[in-house]
Amino acid sequence: MIIQSLSKLCVLLFLVSVVLIIDSSSAAVTNRPVLSITVRDGDVTNENNYFDYFCPTIHAKYSKAGKDPFPVDIQYGYFVAPSINRPSCSVWGKASQNIAGWRITAGAAVAAIRQKIVKQSSTTRNYPSSSSSSLKADIDMRAENPQNDISARIFASDMSISRIEFTKGYTTTSRHNNNNNNNRFTINPRYNPLTNTADVMFGYTTQSTSVKLHASRKSQQLSIAQQINESNVLTPTIGSDGDVSLRWEKQLLKGNDDDERSSYIATTLKPRESIHVEWKDGLWNANMNIPMDGSMEEDGGMHVGIRREVVF
Repeated sequence: MIIQSLSKLCVLLFLVSVVLIIDSSSAAVTNRPVLSITVRDGDVTNENNYFDYFCPTIHAKYSKAGKDPFPVDIQYGYFVAPSINRPSCSVWGKASQNIAGWRITAGAAVAAIRQKIVKQSSTTRNYPSSSSSSLKADIDMRAENPQNDISARIFASDMSISRIEFTKGYTTTSRHNNNNNNNRFTINPRYNPLTNTADVMFGYTTQSTSVKLHASRKSQQLSIAQQINESNVLTPTIGSDGDVSLRWEKQLLKGNDDDERSSYIATTLKPRESIHVEWKDGLWNANMNIPMDGSMEEDGGMHVGIRREVVF
C-alpha cells in the first residue's frame, strides 16, 4: 500500500515538474525543477523503449533557513526517473542546527523502485511479464565541529545501521616561494555492523598534490593526484590486487564540478578493463566507455551517452 502511494506521488511530481518547467514565464514560481535528458546507445526500434533510450530525469531541491525560536535549517527535494523497465522515485529531506559549536544534521530518503519481471519457461517461450515494487529507506545522521576539524556520521538502510564513520583532520602550514600553504591530513575509519567489516581512508592534500589511501583487511588502494599545471591533473591509482588505472583531466574552462560554466575532458585508462572518456561542457555532459577487448556486444560492449540539463 505504501509503495503504491509513493508510486502515485512520483507520477504526480513528474507531471507537476513538467508543468513548472513549461511555465517558465511565471514569476511566482521559484526553485523550478531541473530536467536532464540523456541520449545513449540502444535499440529504439521498439517504441516502448523510447523512455529508456532518452533517460529523462527530473530533480528539485528546496531550502528554508531557520529563524528564532526554531533555528533549524531545512532542505528537501525529490528525484524522478521514469522508465519502462525500471522507473524510480525518491523523496528526501534533512534538517540542520548548530548546537554548542557542532553542526547537527539529520536526513532521510525514501525511494520506490518498480522493476518488470519476465517469466521464462524451459522452452524459448516467455510468459507475460509482471512487475514488482520495492521500497528503500535510508537515514543519514552527522555531527560536525569545524573548529576542531572532526565529524561523525551514521548511515542506516532499511532500519538497520549500515555504516559508522569518524573523520579527523589536521592542518599544517608550509612555506613555499614566500607563500604560506595549508596542508591537510585526514583519517577516516569506517565500520559496517551488517557485514562486521572495517576499513580506513587516509588523505593528504597540499597545494598541488592529493594523496588518498583506502585500506581494509582484504585490499588496499593508493591514489595520487598531481597538478601538473593550471589545466592538467594526472591521477595514477594502484591496488593491492594488481589493478592499475590512470586518469588525465584537462581543464578547458575553470570552475567547480557543479559550476555550469566549467568545462573539462577526463580520460581514465584501466588496462585490464576499459577506457572511459568524459567531456563536460557547461550543462552538456558526454560519456564514452570502450572495453579493452574491443567487444561491441550489447552487454559489456561500448557505451556512449550524452546528457543535457535544462535549467529554467
